[in-house]
Amino acid sequence: MAGVAACPSCGEAEDLRGEQVKDDIRITCLSCTAQWMRGGARCANCGGQHIVHRPQAMTRHSRGTQLSIIGWRELPLCRRCDAEALEKSISQNTPVPSDYVAACLGAAQNSAATAAPQAEAPAPAPPPKHAPAAAANSAEPAKSSPAPRGPARPRQTRPKAAPSPSMAPTVRQAIAAFMGESSGQADATAMLLLGTHLGSHNRLTVLDEDGAADRLARWSLGHWGDGGDRAQRCLSTICRAVDFWGARGWLTSDPAAGLR
Repeated sequence: MAGVAACPSCGEAEDLRGEQVKDDIRITCLSCTAQWMRGGARCANCGGQHIVHRPQAMTRHSRGTQLSIIGWRELPLCRRCDAEALEKSISQNTPVPSDYVAACLGAAQNSAATAAPQAEAPAPAPPPKHAPAAAANSAEPAKSSPAPRGPARPRQTRPKAAPSPSMAPTVRQAIAAFMGESSGQADATAMLLLGTHLGSHNRLTVLDEDGAADRLARWSLGHWGDGGDRAQRCLSTICRAVDFWGARGWLTSDPAAGLR
């Protein structure tokens, strides 16, 4: 929970108290007594703390191939690992391109982990053998009718490939896309708390990890397990968001199975 500015348990952002513990600060929520270490932002690629935030547009295809800006965010860039993109953004005084994935967020590690080895080229097939020439005095064979074709084989369907961690949107981008297309019944507070719980800068594939469904169910029922109207609306919003992300191929599992 390093760097969290709001309580990860109840969402309180003002009634907080901090105390120095060695080289870090322990934060206590005076509303629910939850505690966590504030820590500092670090590069997920090299572990350095020289982080600079630059603006980046969040986009989505609203109609066909038309790309629309749905919001802005402050993208953390490492002075070492994202030096080229950072220098260009500062020197030209422009936002970071919307399709740029920062190495500070672990993009280099994800790309190396998901890169598939190149398949070896298949060996050339041997040339077909020709039938021996017929004897000169043999009679010319009668023309035979073509052999009947067998039934057509059913076309095999390939299994749906899992989304690459480096191509999946961040939790913040996925939530913004859902809220941009959801009806007024979506609970914005539930989405805000979910983003804080999962980590806004993490990739959405965090919900496809082992045990993610159980963790999401325990966390959700811990907040909205009283069965009231507000609780039902919050749980319904989370289920609808998961369905929205799965329909776009961003998730390969159903992490909200324990809430249905």
